[in-house]
Amino acid sequence: MPTKMKADKMAETLSPLVTRVANDEELRAHAKTALDSAKTIYAKIQSEGPRKAATNRTVTDEVVKAASELRGAASRLAEKPARKSRRLRKVVIGTALAVAAAIGIKKMLGSDEDEFEFDQ
Repeated sequence: MPTKMKADKMAETLSPLVTRVANDEELRAHAKTALDSAKTIYAKIQSEGPRKAATNRTVTDEVVKAASELRGAASRLAEKPARKSRRLRKVVIGTALAVAAAIGIKKMLGSDEDEFEFDQ
């Protein structure tokens, strides 16, 4: 039972992160590049053995590349997600207010009838 609770809690924690990776193109590119580098490193270790691969220059370059991509992805994940711009909504509301004000002013200035009649 405690294992089930831990798995549920981990799923709750990871779900927003996975969603961000899926929706954010730059973050997805960082993750893909890091994964490709990790695959290359793993293939070299499997083919050459761990000792020989550790001294191989291409393997060390791939490790550095994977680390920098993971660092970039981590910093991107640490940022708050960008809010959607509400520019169109603001323009529509502003236009509606301007039209309403213009109609109100036109009615006030265009009324030919006086509200008060003066008897002389």
